[in-house]
Amino acid sequence: MPSRAYISVNTLNPAERLPQWRHLVSKHLGQNLGEELDHDPGHWEPEGGSPFTGTLEYGAMGGAHLCRLVAAPHRFVRPVVRRGEVQAGPLMLVMQQKAVSFFEQNGRTGQLEPGDWCLLDTGRPFALHNPSGCDQLVLTLPRPDDATLVDLIARGSARRCDGRSGTSRLVQTILGEAYRQFDRVPSHATITLLDAISGMAWNALQEFKDDLAREQHQGAHLLRIKAFIENHLADPELSPGTIAQGCACSVRSIYRAFSEEPVGSAMDFIWHRRIAECASALRNPGNDSLSITEIALAWGFSSSSHFSRMFKKSVGVSPKLYRSQP
Repeated sequence: MPSRAYISVNTLNPAERLPQWRHLVSKHLGQNLGEELDHDPGHWEPEGGSPFTGTLEYGAMGGAHLCRLVAAPHRFVRPVVRRGEVQAGPLMLVMQQKAVSFFEQNGRTGQLEPGDWCLLDTGRPFALHNPSGCDQLVLTLPRPDDATLVDLIARGSARRCDGRSGTSRLVQTILGEAYRQFDRVPSHATITLLDAISGMAWNALQEFKDDLAREQHQGAHLLRIKAFIENHLADPELSPGTIAQGCACSVRSIYRAFSEEPVGSAMDFIWHRRIAECASALRNPGNDSLSITEIALAWGFSSSSHFSRMFKKSVGVSPKLYRSQP
């Protein structure tokens, strides 16, 4: 059976606690996390004004380290060792158990609530901020050799994984159970357990990547639709059907593209844009010779009564009064 050890700095003199904590985390969690920081303790910054406290439970699991860190409020920054250089440190899966923590790496920032987790690359600079104290499970994962996984990890690291659903939830559940059952799992089974957790973590990152790609695709699709609308705004026949035909997509995809738009449906967007153009035209001195009806028809409205109703509903006053206002 694997064994789990428990150590604490709380019985030490307050002045000795933070240096000893740095040593313990470096030795039992990240292996090389703190070596370059011995000369610069400012990168471990306690917060709150009270003496630093911290406990660490740890043990080996299939060639990795599984730890639980409980500590007073603090901030940890892993700096650049040499400019442009990436170290060979392990990957670190951080799962939040209590309170809220913040992480930063590769220009990405995120927040971890209880049950959430993220993957950090200890070979690159990163920061962890625990303003309300730290209670986290941390699993160090060996770096995979597969080029596809290396690329996936680079894209998915330092991104919040929601532990409430999907594969991210399975990672959270199994990692938590692995910690709770640590002393009851045969040593030979820990390798299989580590492979299962890491495999699901890669799958969760792939889901995140797929969702991000889907969102980017949907965003590009919506921009393409809006561009088509702008170019045909004055056409009274403009509708989801003509938009779909012009954008070579289905009418259903038009509805889906606008499903989360604040302005509403595609037709709501069309009317909104037409009202905006008409309002601008009514205030333009160059259009003084045009009647309100002519301006409305020029921007795709089929009748002056329909235009007047929609304009007053949107702007709050009639087109005539709006035009007369200074």
